Amino acid sequence: MKYKIYISGYLEESNQLLVSFSSDETKREAKDYPSLAFDVVPYGDISADDILLQIAKTAPTLCHDTKVAEDYEGDDSRAAELRSFVGREFEFDGDDFYESQASQEREQQTALDAEQAEEL
Repeated sequence: MKYKIYISGYLEESNQLLVSFSSDETKREAKDYPSLAFDVVPYGDISADDILLQIAKTAPTLCHDTKVAEDYEGDDSRAAELRSFVGREFEFDGDDFYESQASQEREQQTALDAEQAEEL
C-alpha cells in the first residue's frame, strides 16, 4: 500500500503542521482532502524529517478512516440515534475503555466450552 501526505502549511504561533493524507484506496489525492493540524511540540528535540516520519506513521489509520467514510452509505435510523446524543452529556469510567485480561480469558473459555459442548 502506498500513502501520500501533503503539507499545506505550518502555523508558527501554535507549532502545528497542517497535513492531508491519501492512499491507493482513497478516492482523491492527499492535497484534495482537508488538512489535519499536528502539534509538533510533543515530538521533542528531533529533526524535522523525523517529525514528518512520525506524522506519516499515522497514514494507515487515517486513510483507512477516510476510505470507510467514502464507502459509507447513510442510515436514517442510525442518524436519528446519533442526533439523540446532541445536547446530552455522557460520563464513562476509565475501566469502560479497557477490557481486563481476566474477562477476556473468561470469554475465551466460554467460547471453548460452547464449542466442546457442540462436539458432544
